[in-house]
Amino acid sequence: MSLNWGLVDFMLDNHMTMMAHPVNGSLHDIYVMYSMFMQNFLWKNNECGVTFAKFCSDLDQISQVCSGCINIEDDSEGSIFNKKIAYINRDTLKLLQKVHYDKAIKLSLAHVGSKTKENYVKQDIPQSQGDSSDIHPSLLHRLMGVLEKSETITPNAKCLARLNQTLSTELGSSKLAKEQAELKTEVMPFIPICSDSRHVSLFAMVINTVNNKIVSLQTEKLKRLESEHPGITECVNSHIHFVPNLKPQTDLSLGDCSYLDTCHKLSTCRYVHYLQYYPESLQRQKNAELKKSIEQQTSFYTHGECCSALSKSILPPQWIKCDVRKFDFNILGKFSAVIADPAWNIHMNLPYGTCHDNELLQLPFELLQDEGLLFLWVTGRAVELGKESLQNWGYEVVNELSWIKTNQLGRTIVTGRTGHWLNHSKEHLLVGVKGKPEWLNRKIDIDLIVSATRETSRKPDELYGMIERLVGMHARKLELFGRDHNIRPGWFTIGNQVTGSSINEVDVKRKYSMFTEKLEGSKTH
Repeated sequence: MSLNWGLVDFMLDNHMTMMAHPVNGSLHDIYVMYSMFMQNFLWKNNECGVTFAKFCSDLDQISQVCSGCINIEDDSEGSIFNKKIAYINRDTLKLLQKVHYDKAIKLSLAHVGSKTKENYVKQDIPQSQGDSSDIHPSLLHRLMGVLEKSETITPNAKCLARLNQTLSTELGSSKLAKEQAELKTEVMPFIPICSDSRHVSLFAMVINTVNNKIVSLQTEKLKRLESEHPGITECVNSHIHFVPNLKPQTDLSLGDCSYLDTCHKLSTCRYVHYLQYYPESLQRQKNAELKKSIEQQTSFYTHGECCSALSKSILPPQWIKCDVRKFDFNILGKFSAVIADPAWNIHMNLPYGTCHDNELLQLPFELLQDEGLLFLWVTGRAVELGKESLQNWGYEVVNELSWIKTNQLGRTIVTGRTGHWLNHSKEHLLVGVKGKPEWLNRKIDIDLIVSATRETSRKPDELYGMIERLVGMHARKLELFGRDHNIRPGWFTIGNQVTGSSINEVDVKRKYSMFTEKLEGSKTH
């Protein structure tokens, strides 16, 4: 039995219109709609050629093959205008359509693979293979619309190329997210470095230093220098200067220290170190101009973020001093993004305590997120362990971000403090996703951060901006194993190296009070 598959498609696409006012299931009115549909959309300028009798016959065949999918009431008494469709089972029709299309596509692609498009269009699908004569022309039309005539590429390859092009097309939400990120993201002003060796020597004469830092300038001396060396004042106010920090033990022939400002033996090191002068007045001026320009920008739509995001105030910073390994994560609630910087045991002497792998693996991360992103800092030894841990916690590892470390002079570090075989000049950040967070702003940033090192184990601040662009400024964000320098607006920080505790969210404050009271009660007993 050959079914009219075009009629099946039509009924699935228009069932709401057919059953609603003013059609109300009238068989004659539905026939008129179907005729117009076939004439305008499928057959172009060709005549439809479907009579009302054929239309009713096709409906009967569909009803017989798929029992119960269509219920027709006949109160016509000989008139075609009184026949009505009382009920359409759309789910049953969908199953019928799926079975047919799966079969038709297999037959179509089997022939496309061995024939050119031109030959394929000229012939009909062979009648000898099953019920291939039932394949509706609209399916063939859609398939051949994808295939373009080519002398060098087979239709199958051309089809795949078109599909890949469609899949790689950037979504409108991604484009809008990038536009908004460019408008509202604060960018550190670029201040050039003075490369005039004469200025460096002269500048060393007018600075006041305390604890290996420049604290002020001797303005009177600077004015006198300006009269003898015009332009030095302007250079001081517009450029960064690095002045050699010479000590009695310094040996200039040894060159620069590999660690520079992060050297642990600054008081005894014989290599050359530098004092950095940053024109703060220029920085404040540029920051004020940037902030004013950002406030004047209109907030465009971004996926997952409301249009009033810029006008809403950011939640004040929150933090709790605690041992993360023993803390009850139920207190904190759910978060869109979580950063974890555990003190992995790298089997080297470090100026801070470390954790055993098992202690970190047993942390109940599943309590912190139903869906969202987890960013896990790992050492070279723990990269694979970190990936396994993310999977055990219910996350899929979707990316890895690298932090390329630079030194005080903006050069790539060549002597790291970690690494058994090669010096580690970068650090790894694994990115895990839980659930299907469709609200994320994707493809705004890259998976690379180039930033200077600071205190031991302190990570780059650029990461916070990346995450805020991904999940939105007002999403709840958490940092585990944080320190005082990690505390910032819009974030919740917990760790045993923060100072005191500060909680603004009422529900979290209530749960934390109950937790501390319970701990104090257990100690008294």
